[in-house]
This record gives sequence, C-alpha cells and structure tokens, in this order.
Amino acid sequence: MSEKNGVTYIVTVYNKEKYILNSLESIKQNLFKDLQIIIVNDGSVDKSKERIEKFIKSNPNLDIQFLTQENQGPSIATNNAIKFVKFNYIKMLDGDDILSPNSVKLMKKEMETLNLDLLYGDWKWDADYKNYKFKKCDYKAKFFKNAFEKILLRGWGGSSNLMVKTNTLKKINGCDTRIFIQDYSLPLRIAGHHLKSKSINPFRIGLTKKIICVGPKFQKNRIITNEAQTLHDLSMVALNFLEDHKFVNENLKIKVLKKIKRRCWKWKSKIQKKSYFSFDFLSFVCSYLWTDQNIEKIKYEVINTWKQENIKNVNNNISRKKILVYVGLDLLGDGIIKIPFLHNLRKIFPNGEITWVAGKGKSTIKENLNPISKELIDYIRDDAGIGSNFSELFFKSRISKNYDIVIDTQKRLLTTLIVRKVKTKLFISPSCNFLFSDIKPNIKQQTKSLAEDLLDLSLLLTYDQNVYAEKIILPALYKKNSKNFDDRYNFKKVAICPGASNEWKRWPKESFSEIANYLIKKKFLPVFFLGPNERNLYKFFKDEIPKALFPLQMESKKKTDPIQTIALSSTCNFGISNDTGCGHLLGISGIPLITLFGKTNEVKFRPFNYFNTNIVISSSSFDKNAEISSIPITIVKNKIDEIIRKNNT
Repeated sequence: MSEKNGVTYIVTVYNKEKYILNSLESIKQNLFKDLQIIIVNDGSVDKSKERIEKFIKSNPNLDIQFLTQENQGPSIATNNAIKFVKFNYIKMLDGDDILSPNSVKLMKKEMETLNLDLLYGDWKWDADYKNYKFKKCDYKAKFFKNAFEKILLRGWGGSSNLMVKTNTLKKINGCDTRIFIQDYSLPLRIAGHHLKSKSINPFRIGLTKKIICVGPKFQKNRIITNEAQTLHDLSMVALNFLEDHKFVNENLKIKVLKKIKRRCWKWKSKIQKKSYFSFDFLSFVCSYLWTDQNIEKIKYEVINTWKQENIKNVNNNISRKKILVYVGLDLLGDGIIKIPFLHNLRKIFPNGEITWVAGKGKSTIKENLNPISKELIDYIRDDAGIGSNFSELFFKSRISKNYDIVIDTQKRLLTTLIVRKVKTKLFISPSCNFLFSDIKPNIKQQTKSLAEDLLDLSLLLTYDQNVYAEKIILPALYKKNSKNFDDRYNFKKVAICPGASNEWKRWPKESFSEIANYLIKKKFLPVFFLGPNERNLYKFFKDEIPKALFPLQMESKKKTDPIQTIALSSTCNFGISNDTGCGHLLGISGIPLITLFGKTNEVKFRPFNYFNTNIVISSSSFDKNAEISSIPITIVKNKIDEIIRKNNT
C-alpha cells in the first residue's frame, strides 16, 4: 500500500516523564494538514504513559496512535511503529527532544526539492533546553557527497535531527534490531544499502546546517552520552553492516576493522588497565601488520570489551549457529560437572545446533546422563578417536564439517592444537591461559571449580556476566518416582553420600552414623545414597540407623542410575557428601549441600550449586596435611544447624 503525501512522526519513549509533554508540544509547532503521530511507550516504569494519555486526551483533533511494548529499545520500537505509518515521510523524535518550530516543513520541502531519501540536520544539547532560542534563518540543504564512507568511518548518528522517506526505511527493513538504539545503524544502513547487491542504486543523503532539535544537556542515564555505550554501538553497528553487505570496498573494510581493534585496545588500556605486555596489546599491534577479517571473532571481542559497563544491548542469538563442544574423556564425574555449562550454552543459543564430541571412550552424556542432556544437545559423537596422537597435527582434522563456534573444554596442549584444526569461525579454549583462544576473558581469572571454569567459557559468548539459574528438567518417569518417594515419606529429609571411589576421600562411617543420629534428633530423616559397590556401607548403616532410608537399595529398584539420585535427592531439604560423584549429583539437584574434603583441592572440585550456597569443609583448614578423618564432627553439626536456621527447615 502506497503512503499519502504527508508526515508521520514516530516518537519513542522510555521513562521520559519529565520531558515527554515538551516533546509532544513541539510537534504542534510543526503541524501539517496531512499529519500522523505514532507514540511508542517502550516499557516505561515512570509516569510517561499517564502524561502521554493526558496529551492525547487534550488534543482530540490530532491523528495519534499510541503503542505500548515491553522495554526492547528504540530500534524495535521504531520498527513496530513503521507498520502503522500512513504518510510518505517519517520524522523521528526521541521522547526528550524538542523540535525547532517549522523545521519539519523545511526538511520536507528540501527533501522534495533534492529528491533525498534521508536528510540530516544539526542538533544541540542545552541546560535550559525548554527555553532554547532557535534561530529563524533557514539553511538550504545540500547533497551529502561520499555519505556512505564518511558515515561508516566517522560513525555519524542521530534520530531526532533526521527525516527519512517511508519507502526508503521499508526497503532497508527498518532499524537493525540487533542494536538497542538506532542512532548509528539507521543512517549507515540507508547510506550503504546499495552495497548489498550490484543491482541496487545508492540512496540520496542530504545535509542542512539548520538546528532541527535540542535536548536536555544534563539528563541522567542518557544512552547516547554513555561513552561505553557509544563505543560499543559504533563498533557493533559497523560489524553488522560489514556482515550484511558483501560489496564494501576491501580497503575500506580493513580501515573499519582496524579502527574497531584500536577502539577496543584503548578501552582495555584506559579502563581495564591492561598492560602493554599483554596479549591484548600484541593483538592490537598485529592488526596493523595483518588485519583479521573474521567478523564473528571481532564481534565477541567487542562484547567482552564493554559487557562490564552495563550497556544496553539486544543479546538475541536467534540464528542456528553450529557449535561443536570437545570434551576428551567423558566419564560420569566429568559429565555431571558439564551439565550446568550445557544449560548455559543452550540458554545463550536456544536455536543453536550443538554437537558433543568425546575424543575417546564412550560418553556419559550419551548414556547415563542422556535423560537430562538430550534436550540440550543435537548430536553426540563419542569414541571419536580425536585429540590423543601427535600425528594428528600433520593431517586434516577427522571432523570435516564447518562450525561457527568450537569450544575446547580441556587444557591439554597437544589436544588443543589438534582440536583447533577443526574449521570454525570462532575457537575458544582455556588451554595455556587462553593462548590459542580467539576470545579471552578481560578480567583476571580467580581460582574456581571445574564447573565454574566451564561456565566462564559460555559467558564469553554473551553480554551476561552471570550464569542462568536453571533447574534440571527431569523426564516424566523420574518426576513421578520422586513425587511418590516424597509423598510416601512426607517429612523432612537429608540426603547423605558417605561413599567415594577412594578410601582416603571418605569421612569415617562412624562419623556419618553420629551425624545421622543427630539429624534424627532434629526431626530429619537420613536418606543414604549408596552405589552398587558400597554394599558393605549399606549393612553398616542399616544396622546402626534402622530409621534411615536407602532408596537405591530398595527391592523394587531393579536398576539405579544417576538421574534417579538427582530426582530423589531433590525431595530432600539439604545434603551432606564426601568429595564424590554423588555429591555433584546432589549439587545439581538444587538442594543446599555440605561437602567434606580431604587432601583433594576443595576449590577446584567443589560441586556446583545453582540455587544455594555450597558449604565446603576441608581437613586442610585444621592441618595442611591432615586426612579427611580429622574433620571434627562438631564442625559438621554446626554447619547443619546453620543450614536449618538459614532455610528455616
């Protein structure tokens, strides 16, 4: 449907209660016979909505359409408004700017005279912007020579100071919704639209010196005056454009990429205090000798450079990226540790195609843990025979498929070099302190657990700085079994894992027995989780604590598996465990947990827990070389009391 001759105002508003009425009143000084106003309330939580409604009610003769959306940013707000545009010219206006009287009439006239697709005007910020004295002189517009190159290299921006043809805006499919604000992306997408195809003619861009709008100089939380936001947006807008427009001159493309690398380094040096002896500086210097044109890689460098600055962003990884995760040997304990990482990865890339490759041996993800991992992974390749032999360095990778992202979860140098041979746009590996990784953490890594280290790998691929809290999704049968168990023993329970693969990792069974009796006095029922190789412990605890439950040894249980332990332990109020695989299962079930450590590294091997603090008690706290048996029973009792008080159980 063709638009009528006239002007549609698109006004985007987010928390502008102090300014919005002044902005809307300024439109009344720019009225046309054929005029439409579309106001988009972008999820404001102040009184903006009420003030807009007041304006609409007091101006019944104006053609006003009022839209409301959740806070998604001006780009999406503008695109939503375009669907309702009636006229052939669009004048944009931010909800805190004031238009110069009769400026829109001048812009429309100049655009018609020069047959322009977009016209830029000047703008000002002023402390007393409500009383700003606009000059009455009208400047003629002129054709903007070399508009595309100048906008791309200099990062021209603006919204309230420009006017655009409706048809032009529709041809470029509106604003780039991958960017929160449209100020930098919209002019660039119009100026360079012809570079999508050799058959497209360039749009015509014009300039006028006339001041079109003025805004409040000292407005708090203004996105466009946030230096981090500006630098991030300038960089990401340019990268998105280069990715979408294949006919940009090669030399110009290299200039832009160098500028972005320089921008990233300056921020890292100034704000993050990166050293001139760092890999970041070396990478910056090398960009002048040879420019890496891997846009995917540079995008993630931009994300990780500014993600800590609380910038506004649209983190919508909706494309079906092909992701390979290499895990080496994939035994049960390793698999349990990787489940939170998998959850995070799927949350970041909900439509991604995730392939899981176990370099050698059978994968527990494919077997024991399959019920809780199958919704997170698309393909599993175990016993792949990849990553062990030195000779693999001299031949093509056995993985022939191309990927967007390859994540190497292990740290063995030889294996990393072999996995790096897989064809990919982006390679991530913690090996040798991220030496071979295309993107690296921008903050000094603290000593963390293995599970947390893996989660950090996933966070390199998102603006988020924290993991997503996700409960394990249990299959229907396990949910039913756990509910039956909970209903049958409908009182407070404590999960206990007294076993371990090695004797020296086990706290004395007599100590666990005393703790179990202590729990009974506290009105808690001990629930012991014992594996098939712990029959001797079963007899001991069964004799010592007759009231205790042993769900994995119940006669009706013909087969036990890790998922069953997760399901049943999730019905308990909290848990107590040695440093063992069973403890990791309790951890990902989401219950509060006390873990007992002997000589193993309690920081590195502590279980991951999404929702509660995991209390670690290590024998090294009492004596550096002490055995696990030296952990006092009184300390464990104190921690039990602490959990009971904290959780009011």
